[in-house]
Amino acid sequence: MFKSVLFQLHWFLGITAGTVLALMGLTGASLSFEDELLRALNPPLANVAAQHAQGRTPLALDELLPRVSGNSSSPLQRLRVDATGKRTSVARFEGGRDHWIYFDPYTGQTLGTLRGQAFFDLVEDIHRHLAAGRTGQLVTGTCAIFLVFFALSGLYLRWPRRWWHWRTWLVVDWNLRGRSFLWSLHSIVGTWMLPVYLLIALTGLSWSFEWYSNGLQRLIGGARLAPAAVASGSLDLSRVQAQLYQLPGVRHGFIDLRLPRGEGQAVDARVRSIDSPHHDRAIDVLRLDPGTGAVLAAQPYADATAGQKLYSSMFALHSGSFFGLAGRMVVMLSSLAMVLFFVTGWMLYLDRRRKKRAIVATRQHLVPAPADEPAWLVSFASQSGQAERLAWHTAAQLQSAGLPVQVQPLAQVDGRTLQGTARALFVLSTFGDGDAPDSARVFERKVLAQACALPRLDYAMLALGDRQYARFCGFARRVEAWLGGQGATALFPSVDVDGDDGAALQLWHQQLAQLTGRAAEPLTLHDTPLQTWTLSKRTLLNAGSQGGAIWQITLTPGSDATWQAGDILHVAPRHGLAHVDAVLRTLGLDGHSHVQLDGHTSTLREAAAGRVLMQAPQGTGFASPEAWLQQLPRLPLREYSIASCRADGAVELVVRLTHDAHGQAGLGSGWLCLHTALHSKVSARVRRNRGFHRRDDGAAMILIGNGTGIAGLRGLLREAEHAGHRGHWLLFGERQQAHDALFDDELRRWEAQGHLLRLDRAYSRDGGNRVYVQDLLRTASAELRRWIAEGACVYVCGSLQGMAQGVDEVLRECLGEDAVEQLQADGRYRRDVY
Repeated sequence: MFKSVLFQLHWFLGITAGTVLALMGLTGASLSFEDELLRALNPPLANVAAQHAQGRTPLALDELLPRVSGNSSSPLQRLRVDATGKRTSVARFEGGRDHWIYFDPYTGQTLGTLRGQAFFDLVEDIHRHLAAGRTGQLVTGTCAIFLVFFALSGLYLRWPRRWWHWRTWLVVDWNLRGRSFLWSLHSIVGTWMLPVYLLIALTGLSWSFEWYSNGLQRLIGGARLAPAAVASGSLDLSRVQAQLYQLPGVRHGFIDLRLPRGEGQAVDARVRSIDSPHHDRAIDVLRLDPGTGAVLAAQPYADATAGQKLYSSMFALHSGSFFGLAGRMVVMLSSLAMVLFFVTGWMLYLDRRRKKRAIVATRQHLVPAPADEPAWLVSFASQSGQAERLAWHTAAQLQSAGLPVQVQPLAQVDGRTLQGTARALFVLSTFGDGDAPDSARVFERKVLAQACALPRLDYAMLALGDRQYARFCGFARRVEAWLGGQGATALFPSVDVDGDDGAALQLWHQQLAQLTGRAAEPLTLHDTPLQTWTLSKRTLLNAGSQGGAIWQITLTPGSDATWQAGDILHVAPRHGLAHVDAVLRTLGLDGHSHVQLDGHTSTLREAAAGRVLMQAPQGTGFASPEAWLQQLPRLPLREYSIASCRADGAVELVVRLTHDAHGQAGLGSGWLCLHTALHSKVSARVRRNRGFHRRDDGAAMILIGNGTGIAGLRGLLREAEHAGHRGHWLLFGERQQAHDALFDDELRRWEAQGHLLRLDRAYSRDGGNRVYVQDLLRTASAELRRWIAEGACVYVCGSLQGMAQGVDEVLRECLGEDAVEQLQADGRYRRDVY
């Protein structure tokens, strides 16, 4: 909770106060080499430095002042003479900058208006006050406090689990792209700059707030000279200069006199010897009697306490000159980098907002039902997200007819909710062979196991399943039987959807139209039709393995396809042309003849490759090749977990090549691994699988899988890497380490970088005892409990039989039934199993 609040404050202040800080950074960087730039723009200033290098002696103060004053009638307030030429020599008369006179300390010649000085004066005013006086000074001071907050909160927010690895702190991964690269720049470069930003913020505050300056003095013991009584009255500059010139190296160094404004006041002198070994702002401070030049008080820099030195060096620390030229360069670059943080922070914020809008766009915004009007309940149980999307479509159709609607996951529905509901629509998926989706297990255990009278409830059921399983739509059947047993009444018979059965969805749509009296847009299981992709790369991952070849398949989108880690790719497979030709020969058909089907013209063999082909000759059961094709159903789509994220620019799949009892390659795996030529076209579409997406809070992940299940886990890890969310735990199982160490180089790199905080792998065919991934998890049960307690999420990808069931048993054994079900309800236990 604390981290979440801190993050919200960090980004909110970043996109507000960050604007001012970016401006302060730009202006501060511009002022870093003001003196050098002024010398470059004004040759007379450069000539002062040249005369100093030649060993010349500047004019005495009492000789300089008459030449500089000229006809000025304004009293002199301050006289600064820098014989080294590093800074401008200037006489400041009352009346503001218009009455300042710049001069050559060696000749007394006045220099008039300096080129570039007005620009730097404006930049300094913006830097300190935003050109808005005291109000602007308060704003810049407040933003300096925010800079301290950004530095410390950013350090806390990015604190890695493997904090002792220096690369995790300081090395930017330049191979990253998109959001992850932005985050890497923002966090890693921020770590580089953190000491500098703390330094310039904590020193800069001394000019913004008097309370801060006074408090800092008391804290470090940097008190200024105390006031002193002065005996004589009028200023005798010759005596004052005589006293100053007794100090070694001062005449050829730096003198800054602040003259008294009235009787009884002293002359404050700030001097620096040309021989001083300290930084360029290491100043000796003296208080002199204006009439006699006698020293009333003195504070040499060399004799000052550490606190006094620190306080008197505020500007040197703020500008970096305390550390010489290198320090000035570092401060200048750090100041410029404030713009980088502002820009990357905004881009990360906009990217986050864009993703949130995309998530919201997948749902229909429903108007809340009036409190006194009973609402229809639309409840869903979804494993991959399809039931959830159909539930929202259904709710939108009800609301378009003027009916109040409430949408809830089945996990949030209990007996009391159902007893208070008059009409309900259930959109329920069945997972595997009759099981409840993970998110609905709590409902099945707690609600279906008890009696709950529902005589007032009218309901309808949309059941999603797969007929290849014996218990087709088994979970929906159990819910329906329970509802009937409690006295609820079905509004119409359950509508069962098998895979992509558009006809069943149309029936559901028609039934709803009869209930509401208003037709709506037909419902579909897929947002997009099949798109054209290019098979751009195919890599064998496990040469010599006992378990069959595993290929990494890379598909490049040819259209505006989008996906994220955890999603599924639906691939439309095709038969190999050799098999198609064999079937056509048995039928006596010419595969190279042209046919027209579904509005497209192609060869017969190409059209037949996408249909379920009969192995036996068909004789005369068709009037033409087109008629024969039309009676053949299309090949079913194949689903593959995506092993990449959107920032990778391509969808990567991990496909095991399978064979049937006759040695024929599997339909989907054969098509992708054998029959499709490189750079050929593949028809596919992305299916959202929200139940396996990463959480938005960037929580640590415990990723568990086996075999080709590495695909879904790798996709999550790659997306987390791009987002800069590190510190995860991968448990993966395969057969033999020598052949089946899938993505070994990448996993080892992630482990070295701290992206994977822990990596455990089991190879079941190595050694005498067979060890599986669930065994690894049981052995690390204490670590598992600790990670869960710290907020980690569990992701399981791979085979349902054996691995996923075994992992589930271990989780319940180690954490307890209630804890696992709470993880599912909270979205912290997510599965993509098959």
